[in-house]
Amino acid sequence: MQRQRVPVSEGEYRLLKAMAEKGFLGGTLDEAAEVLGFDKSALASLTMLLSEKGLLKVEEEEYRVPRLTEKGRKALSEGLPEEKLVKLLASRGGEAPIDEVRRALGGEAGVAIGQAKKKGIVDVAAGRARLLVDPVEALRALEPLRKALEEASSGGMPEGQLLEELRHRGLIRLEPRRVIRLSLQDDPKTILDMVEVEASRLTSEMLRTGEWRRYRFRAYNVTAAPPRVLPARRHFFQDFIEMLRDILRELGFKEVHGPLVELELFNFDMLFQAQDHPAREIHDTLWIKEPRTGDLSPYRDLVERVARVHERGWRYKWRQEIAARLVLRSQTTAVSARILAARPKPPVRVFTIGKVFRSDAVGPTRLPEFHQLDGIEGEPGYTFRDLLGRLEEIAEMMGFRVKFKPAYFPFTEPSVEGYVRLPNGRWLELFGAGMFRPEVLEAAGIDYPVGAWGFGIERLAMAYYGITDIRRLYTRDVDEIRSFPVKL
Repeated sequence: MQRQRVPVSEGEYRLLKAMAEKGFLGGTLDEAAEVLGFDKSALASLTMLLSEKGLLKVEEEEYRVPRLTEKGRKALSEGLPEEKLVKLLASRGGEAPIDEVRRALGGEAGVAIGQAKKKGIVDVAAGRARLLVDPVEALRALEPLRKALEEASSGGMPEGQLLEELRHRGLIRLEPRRVIRLSLQDDPKTILDMVEVEASRLTSEMLRTGEWRRYRFRAYNVTAAPPRVLPARRHFFQDFIEMLRDILRELGFKEVHGPLVELELFNFDMLFQAQDHPAREIHDTLWIKEPRTGDLSPYRDLVERVARVHERGWRYKWRQEIAARLVLRSQTTAVSARILAARPKPPVRVFTIGKVFRSDAVGPTRLPEFHQLDGIEGEPGYTFRDLLGRLEEIAEMMGFRVKFKPAYFPFTEPSVEGYVRLPNGRWLELFGAGMFRPEVLEAAGIDYPVGAWGFGIERLAMAYYGITDIRRLYTRDVDEIRSFPVKL
């Protein structure tokens, strides 16, 4: 009965053929790569495949190689501590005070004396170190250790006690190494007769040369599923933020940006928030430890107007040192405040999207670091009705029905809270809005009405995607991100 041939790939066959031509019966993977002219990584893969088919034996061996430490390299270049001691004593007529030895050898003095005494070449008595043998004989006694150190430096392995002494003294360390050994299970020519090349495709070259006769062609599985293509895509939460940007730009708004580390002047004071307001307490605001304050000198005119507005409106002594404190911004309205402080010419239509920070614990509905969208719009004749119409327009473009409820905010009047209807019929509060108070506009030096609104983007995204846990918006599970049903 004819023995069934072992199917091999074209790459495996080329390797077996090269082994037969070069007469390679076994050796390390590195040796095989050099002799056979194969790339090492490709060779490792092919040898494992041949091993699984019983044609090649692959064994992995572990061993250790010596490597000089920093202390060992110093001893090799400058001499062992005990060698230095012998030379020092020899230059002093065979003995010297211990204090002089310590001054000359520094931190190596203790090791030098200890090792020299252990080897019987030095004695210490009455505060003096003395050579017990001739200096030449003493250095000759230390020569085996020096040669062992030299051997280790060139990759050799010192023997027995010398190896242990080098290790114990921290002059060398033993690093693990791994070697892969290959050996054919039979003569390479015999193995070539045992195999049959399995090809995945029929080429014109095979037909022209007749080589197709020695190939076995892999069966084509018509029921196999095609490979899954996973093109790159943005995180779904980032997609949502980009959708918001597109909506605001489509409505004629320009995106602006501001710093994450902000002066309280813009984060609170310009927004007519009193300096003793609870929102400035440690449980809500995150202050910068170093530096604690920023420079208000570029904003002298603004500081004077803010001080005047606060002292007249809140009836207290406004303090510039509090306005100069640095915080991680707690609201993107600080960016709107900066825009107003620049006294832009109307009409004004700007928005910002960015991170804000609060002293809060992570939970299903809250994060200490999240995103806000802040928008302002203003021009002569702009009204509260215009503001509500704009907010309805934005909500409609996102597919939401919105309703408003009167609210209070320190820097707007009149003010509203905006609610959207979820698929389950529940109404969810999503934003606050209102017309900037006269005090805010006076502090900024603005003489026309301005409307403002702020969205919590995470809460908006939760409503948009029907998510109940805010932490899912920041998932790093690649499979969940790829499978998330994006609605854009």
